Amino acid sequence: MTTTPCWTWSARVLTAAGLALIPWIFVLARVAGAYPVAWVGLDTMEAIGLVGTGLLLARCDRRRVAVAPATAVLLTVDAWFDVLTAGPGAVLAALLMAFCLELPLAALCTAVAWHGLRALPPRLPD
Repeated sequence: MTTTPCWTWSARVLTAAGLALIPWIFVLARVAGAYPVAWVGLDTMEAIGLVGTGLLLARCDRRRVAVAPATAVLLTVDAWFDVLTAGPGAVLAALLMAFCLELPLAALCTAVAWHGLRALPPRLPD
């Protein structure tokens, strides 16, 4: 782990995406139809995961290998439920958000975790 941040493009994208979710969470709290607490909670966890992954990646912190895949799962679940619960007029918007935002961010989190795991030192035999 280094003490000097190394802001790679992926660390910037993940952190910015998490911060960009914050205003959306407030909008969602007002417009969410069914289960607003569940939707706001899910997006809040995503924002925390994205910012956390970005900051841990910028610091070359090993803990990113735990936070990044958890965030990827949250993003994938959000995309899945957005598409499945979208009303007839919102299916296209849900698909666009899933394929242009949520799933690419989930893939980036998965790549961050994978590269972080490969960078860990090998385990000594027992």
